[in-house]
Amino acid sequence: MSAHQCPQCGASVDVDTSKLSATCAFCDSPLEVSTAEEAEPVDAVAPFQLTQEQASQRLRTHLSSQWLAPSALQKLARPGELNAVLVPFYRYDATVRTQFSCSVGCYWYRTETYTTTVNGKTVVRTRQVRETEWSPLSGTHGRTWIDHLVSASKGLPESEANQLEPFDVGAALPFAPSLVAGIIAERPTIGHTEARATANNELSALEKREIAGAHLPGDTHSGLKTSSQVQVDAVRLVLLPVWVAAYPLGKGKALRLLVNGQTGEVVGKIPRSTTKVVLLVLAIITAIVAVVGGFLVCGGLTSALGSM
Repeated sequence: MSAHQCPQCGASVDVDTSKLSATCAFCDSPLEVSTAEEAEPVDAVAPFQLTQEQASQRLRTHLSSQWLAPSALQKLARPGELNAVLVPFYRYDATVRTQFSCSVGCYWYRTETYTTTVNGKTVVRTRQVRETEWSPLSGTHGRTWIDHLVSASKGLPESEANQLEPFDVGAALPFAPSLVAGIIAERPTIGHTEARATANNELSALEKREIAGAHLPGDTHSGLKTSSQVQVDAVRLVLLPVWVAAYPLGKGKALRLLVNGQTGEVVGKIPRSTTKVVLLVLAIITAIVAVVGGFLVCGGLTSALGSM
């Protein structure tokens, strides 16, 4: 914790050092927390483009489509349940050089003669059969990737961060304390070594996907193997906007839903209501019993009519 003086009421307020911003507990005024002592300076901040009400509407629409979700989760869609959080991301510019090898296939067609029976007679027909001619291929590919994002927050795992993306980092503004005042703004909790390893893996995977999708000749391919070298040209720290809603599940667990503060993309695993699942199963069983019963009744009537 560190002490900061409120510019409005003059109170001395203890601020959590894991945050870049705070609110005065005495007058609710936003505090501008200086980052002069930060070992990891923030380069840019992307402001929220969705208001709390707009984010609430996106969440409400998402929850309404999850009809097996517990009804109590609907309260998460209330505007007051959403908190604005500026989440730290590392923003990489990198040059990736990749060596690859695979087999590429070119289609060709041959005419095949076969016999079949038509109206009791044997007839001879032909059809086109596709064949593939395979050839080995190896080569190199290079590309510069700009603004590749990696979560710098342990509170936002990379898997969830990827689901929230894309973010418009072009809308980010150079850092100023006023941009984070009154908003929860996290400091990085993931170091450069871990983030760099994540960036290397993701960029290598993107390279392989691009080579497979756009840079191989022929009609098909198999056995693609790649080996990439990632050269980081620049890395910057940017704060990106996320709306967060949390719901306690008991036993120290909580459900967390995230809304991209720019696009409105909703991320979060929705649990299923046990009661709704049981009712659904009972409804399906009832429907099956009704259908089977109907067939039995119809069969019984048919037999009775046949015996008359």
